Amino acid sequence: MSEANKKTTAKGLTLNLIAAHVVGLVTLALIIKEAAAFSNATEALAFYGVYHREPGNQLIHFFGVPGILWSGLIFLVHLDVPFLSNNKTIQYLLPGSQQLTYGLILALVYLVFYLNIDPIGGSLYAPIIYAMYSSACYLHDQDQEKSGSKSWAGTGKLLRYALFIHVFSWYTQIHWGHKLIEGAQPAVLESIGGALTVAPLFAYYEFLWLIGLNQDLQMQTLQAVQEKTIEICAAGNTAMRVCETLKTS
Repeated sequence: MSEANKKTTAKGLTLNLIAAHVVGLVTLALIIKEAAAFSNATEALAFYGVYHREPGNQLIHFFGVPGILWSGLIFLVHLDVPFLSNNKTIQYLLPGSQQLTYGLILALVYLVFYLNIDPIGGSLYAPIIYAMYSSACYLHDQDQEKSGSKSWAGTGKLLRYALFIHVFSWYTQIHWGHKLIEGAQPAVLESIGGALTVAPLFAYYEFLWLIGLNQDLQMQTLQAVQEKTIEICAAGNTAMRVCETLKTS
């Protein structure tokens, strides 16, 4: 590769890295802001549940939401936190050779948020968060070794795979789940931060309720969902098919 091409490639990687940091910071800020706004599990789950009433849509989200979260973590573990990732005190607190990345911060935010609104549910969800985060770190490390360089993007293959999973997961939920099955706008259109914050917990609780666990919370959530749905429909919302059903009931 000529020197000119090397400089062009390096410049492109630098611009991509800056853009990646912007995306990472905005995503974290939105999630942290919304996490602070929810006071309990019922309130959080009801916000999301209004737009996910149909079993078919819920099933799609049960697989799609983890796909979005996991691929997002893969992307974010590529990004070291500026000025802090090489801090000796912080490195001492981290296990092994891990760096302080946006991915680690995101995993901790989810963990603290879920433990705060529901200690039991949050504790049960902790291994899932850890598995997603640790597998993202493992794949990142393997890709970096294969690249043989110090480029933040590694070989680029892992990021492309993660992008495909991310886009496909969004598509299946928005088109198949919401447009075709639910007949309602996705929660992300009401609040992207709120949707990103609550979606993993909602998908997880759908599984717990399916096997008969924490049914008291399920009943409270269903009641809150119905009340919120009536409120939204009464305000003249035309983006939810269920509002037509409420008019005739």
